[in-house]
Order: sequence, then C-alpha cells, then structure tokens
Amino acid sequence: MHHLVLQVPREAALDPALVERIAQRLRPASIEPIDSAHTHAVRLRDLALDAPSASKLMRELADGADWAVVPDALRLRDFRVLALDMDSTLVSMETIDELGEASGTKAQIAAITEAAMRGEIADYAESLRRRLALLAGTPQSVLEQVWSRMQLNPGAEALIGAAKAAGLTVLLATGGFTWFAERLQQRLGLDRVRANQLDIRDGVLTGHAIGAIVDGAAKRQALLDTCAELGCSPQQAIAIGDGANDLPMLGAAGLGVAYHAKPAVRDAARIALNVCGLDGVLQVFES
Repeated sequence: MHHLVLQVPREAALDPALVERIAQRLRPASIEPIDSAHTHAVRLRDLALDAPSASKLMRELADGADWAVVPDALRLRDFRVLALDMDSTLVSMETIDELGEASGTKAQIAAITEAAMRGEIADYAESLRRRLALLAGTPQSVLEQVWSRMQLNPGAEALIGAAKAAGLTVLLATGGFTWFAERLQQRLGLDRVRANQLDIRDGVLTGHAIGAIVDGAAKRQALLDTCAELGCSPQQAIAIGDGANDLPMLGAAGLGVAYHAKPAVRDAARIALNVCGLDGVLQVFES
C-alpha cells in the first residue's frame, strides 16, 4: 500500500478544505497528523489508488502544498547515505554568482548559471569554466566576504541532524568549491565532500579550477563511491538537489528529492519540495 504525505511549512497550517478534497479523490483508509503539536503535515494512509494514479491526481489537486506518494513503512534508518547539493540546496545562494558580484561580473555569471541549471547548457564543465574565467583577478578576500553572507536553507540542520542520528553518512556533492564546502563540512559535521578546487595564486583567483571539474556525472559517481565504500546499494541513498547537474545523482539514488528546483528536476525526482524547507524530507518517513 501507499500513503500520501501532504505538508506546508511548519509555521503554517494545512487548509482543511484542501485535505478534504484530496481525501475524496484518493480515498485513504485514514488521515493522521504527522506531528500532533502542529497542523502543517498529515499522512493519508493506504490510498485506494495505485502510486502512479495518485501522483497524477496530486499534480492537479495540490495547491500551495508539498506532497509525496510513498510506500508503506518507509523509514529513514533503512537508508545509509544522504547526498546533498550545495548551492541553492544546502545553502540559499549560488556562490559563484556572489563571487561575480564582487568582481563586477555577476550579471554575466548569473545568466550562465541559470542556463546551466535549466539544462540549456548541456556541458556543465564548460559552463563552469566560462564563469570561472570571468573571475580571473578577483582577490581571495572576496571568498571570506561571501562566506560571511552564506546562509543555510531552512531545515538544513534539522535534516542533517536527523540523518546522522539515524546512522546515515552525509555527503556534500557539489559543482561549487571546496573553499566553501569544507567550511560547511566543519560547521555541520558532514562526513564527505566532493567539490571543485579553485586555483588561487598570490592571493588572487586565476580564473581556473584545479583538476577535473565536478559535474553531474562526478556527483553521481561520488554517491556511488560512497555507497560502495559503505557496502550498501544506491537504493539505500537519498539525494537532494535543485539543478540539471543534480539529475544523475538523483537518478542513481533510491530516493531522489528536488528542492525548490527547476521544472525539469521537479518532473524527474520522486519527491519535490516546493514550499517546505529541507526538513520537509523527514516527514515522508515513519518512525
């Protein structure tokens, strides 16, 4: 059997009329609050429809709420790996765009970033090289400025804390830069990082990266390598991302989650969070 998890941000409340409309169509055996202290999330148990039919209906019915059709008894502790993208997923900014602001090239860089995330530039590595070239001559001190403004997306710490408490290995796999990713690793206690390394000489960015570019294929490989080292199947991995270069990683994982993502990513992922924070992922699991 399958369940439907329906939720809005924790500080909000689900519209009872919306829940009723959905229940009339999906005909669950029961409707249960996920957290008795809040009214932001409910679980509709044992749907009368199969998962594809329920999902098709929900695309029509859900209005301003996040939803997920999930199998019975889906538990966080049954997974072994949580893989996260960084820019616009774990953190609220696109770090390379912020670096561009300091160098006076933000508009050009942001345009390339948007095209790459939508999948309009098929070669992510080439898009990154083009953006990095615009940063040549930027002083290293700008990295500190961007770090001081960096904010986690809502629910990030709750998600990571719950994952680690359940025994999952947390991987940060990003087309962003080690300079930021390793600092986030220290701050949040992340287990592994795969990211691009900026070439910095004499305190200045050269406009190049050191080594092979971490693109979508490399993110996927980082997830597969982590699973192999842990002796688990990729089906025991959760992957979360927002852009086109996250699709290979999301596709390899047992549970792919699109977070405030581009349309192509939302359509491809098993679960999409459009209004809730990262901790919304936790609501799909049962204890």
